Formats: sequence, structure tokens, C-alpha cells
Amino acid sequence: MSILQAFWLGLVQGLTEFLPVSSSGHLLLLGKVFGIANSSLTFEVLLHVGTLLAVVAIYWKRIVNLFVHPLKSELLYLVVATIPAVIAALLINFEDAFAGEYLGFSFLLTTLILWLADLVGGLAPKVKNVNWANAIVMGIMQALAILPGVSRSGSTISGGVATGLSRKRASDFAFMMSIPAIIGSVVLELKGALETGFFIAESEVTAVIVGVVTAAVSGFLAIKLMLAIVRRVRLTWFGLYTGLLGVLVLLDQYVFHYVFTL
Repeated sequence: MSILQAFWLGLVQGLTEFLPVSSSGHLLLLGKVFGIANSSLTFEVLLHVGTLLAVVAIYWKRIVNLFVHPLKSELLYLVVATIPAVIAALLINFEDAFAGEYLGFSFLLTTLILWLADLVGGLAPKVKNVNWANAIVMGIMQALAILPGVSRSGSTISGGVATGLSRKRASDFAFMMSIPAIIGSVVLELKGALETGFFIAESEVTAVIVGVVTAAVSGFLAIKLMLAIVRRVRLTWFGLYTGLLGVLVLLDQYVFHYVFTL
């Protein structure tokens, strides 16, 4: 893996982790394009650490408040919202999905979720603060987003909007939900990396550092961007992008085979 490839992977990971377009789907697709679909699990672990640093940098005051005032904060709701994804990760085999077999359909599913969120969100009774219904629905949507191509941030924000939260409030809680989600994915990937040999080749150290730093910086900017535009930009517009991408991936998978070979 070259430094330039590591930069692009880090940039895509950071931006798409927090924009509602699916980081796992974009990384899988980019890995296919670069011909490094089976790249080091160590690198994937560290990319997730980079995006975790971005969330902590922005929400550190809220994170501290969770533990200083556990009963008055959203800590319990975050725990509840994390449970569905944990259950899904433990009980369901996603091996075929992570190979990219359903990637095009997953991008289209993200489009459907984003469009329905704007539609249903206009009908749901409005709530100012996160409640049990928000946490449960957003948690279920996060479990669905384990599939590469289904956006975690898009699904969780959509779940919040559909249950009455504003897009800004749903985004804040969705980004807080990403902390245990990213930590969980790091633990799972770390386990796999240790089983296959957790190491970085000396020749790739610089590339890995570039990728991680890029993921952290681009993740920070992506959160700031999303929070700045979420009040004015409907989720439907992001859905148009994932819909187009899904169609292009399906065309390549079943017709052209430029990226996805038989």
C-alpha cells in the first residue's frame, strides 16, 4: 500500500464515517479499485481509531458529562441504542456482505432509508430530547448499518428524525452513538488482526500514519460540516448520491465487471 493509497483510504474513512453515505461501503469499493481489498486489518483498526479521535475532540464535554452525571445525561439511552448492533454482530454472519456481494443493493437501501426519514419525519410528533423510542429505533437502525453500503450515520439519524427528533438533535445523538460503535468495531477487528498476525510492515509505517492522521482530520471536518448543513439540507440529497452510486455498482457487478470481477 502506497502513501497516496493510504491518504485516500483515510480521507474516505473520515468523511464517509459521519456523512450519511456509508464509510464501510466506500472503503470496500475503494479497496476493490486499488486492488487492496484484503489490506491489513491493522490498518483498518487504526483508521477507526482516527475517526474515534475526531468524535472525542468535538464531543469531549458531553462525554465527560455522561460519567459525571450518569443519571441526568444520555448515558442510559446510549447503552440501549448500542444493544441491537451488539446482538446483530454476535448472531449474524455478515461474511458475504463484507465481501461486497450485496454492496450495490446496500447503497440503494441507504437511499430508501434517507428518503423515508424525510417523509416520515414530517409526520412524527416532535420531541426536543432523546427518549426511549428514539434510542430503540436508532439502535435498530445502527444494527442494520453493519452491512457495508448501509450508512451508520444515515440510518441512525434517519431513525431519530422518523421518531420526532430534529435533524440536528438526531445527528448529535447519532455521532455520540458512533463512539461505542467504533470502539466495538475496533475490538472485533483487533481480534481478527491478532489471529492473522497484528503487525505493520516497516515499509508501510509512513503510509499508515498518513492514513490515520487523514482519517482523524477529515472525520473532524465531516462532523463539523454535517452539523453545519443538517438544518438546511434534507437527507434526500444524500440519498440521491447513494442511489446513483448503488446503480453504478450494480451495473459493474452484473454487466461491466471493471471493478467487481466474476
